Amino acid sequence: MNRESLLAVATVVVVVGAITTLALAGAVSDPNESETAADVEAPGHVSLTEITISADEISGGTATLAVDTYLEHRGNPVRNVTVVHRATDMQTGLVEDTTEREVGTVDDESEVVVSGTVAVPRESGYEIETFVYHNGTRTESASHTVEGVDSLTPAYADTDVEFHRFGGKSGGSLADVPAISYSAASTTDETATLEVDSYLTNTGDDTESDLELQVIARQSDSNVVADSATAELSAIEPGKTASPTVDLTVPQEYDYYLDAVLWRDDTIVATNRAVANLGPGSLSVDEPSGSEGIEVSDFSSDSGTATGDGRAADEGGDAGDSSVDGTPGFGIAAGAVALLATAALARRVHE
Repeated sequence: MNRESLLAVATVVVVVGAITTLALAGAVSDPNESETAADVEAPGHVSLTEITISADEISGGTATLAVDTYLEHRGNPVRNVTVVHRATDMQTGLVEDTTEREVGTVDDESEVVVSGTVAVPRESGYEIETFVYHNGTRTESASHTVEGVDSLTPAYADTDVEFHRFGGKSGGSLADVPAISYSAASTTDETATLEVDSYLTNTGDDTESDLELQVIARQSDSNVVADSATAELSAIEPGKTASPTVDLTVPQEYDYYLDAVLWRDDTIVATNRAVANLGPGSLSVDEPSGSEGIEVSDFSSDSGTATGDGRAADEGGDAGDSSVDGTPGFGIAAGAVALLATAALARRVHE
């Protein structure tokens, strides 16, 4: 074998050896080989870390609860994520509402807040369940209970103005002092004019306005409205107390409930009650006095007719409940009711 042939054979051996070494090192792969675990993308993960529930919109019959779900993402993007909320009445076991929120793809490796709501009747207590789904498969769940839903204040009755508590929320030496007081402005043989003061405090952080106070004097035994008056309230600043005053003229020698009603936009937002003892009884808010009987004629009015809610009808208007001779008063129907009440009371006393 000549010299050139030997060199050619050596070259071939070196090339084959190099190719073999690269193949063993993995530099050249067989296309028929399957992918290893390192070549497959690891799935990301979404975990449920926290749920908060708060009151959203409150109406007379329905409470809408806001549910915020906190999701923590780790790893690669997670697609097709859905959060479902289910509200179940704890007394009946009935499902009252189910809502679904499409989240989509979660991929920022941080905490994500998903906001949702459930609407339930403003009563009872509820179990709020939250489920997290990935591609239609439930991966996480949590449950919370909510009670006292009936105590939530509807938006139409929402006000921070309340009748003042002289003893504070914890009571104290002034706990028995009423938020309504009266004094005798003037008297005659038959009537007394009461100057009635009410104390209203704005316990919130915002100025309250568009409020009206109505004060009604009801004869204690019959609940007949002897007189009523209203006062428009000016704006009440946060932390301030307003003390509107009205005058009520009532027959002498009777005991009365003084009912104060706070109105906003034709809606009652707060009430309170005190008493005025002008008769022989010892009437209190908690313990009614004994029946003393009434004279219906004592409660006829010369200025207007008491309506169903105690508000006086305008003079010259259609009172709808006047006496036969045209003199404003309780009228035939109310007089008959009062007489029947008087007869029943008298019969009970004689028994």
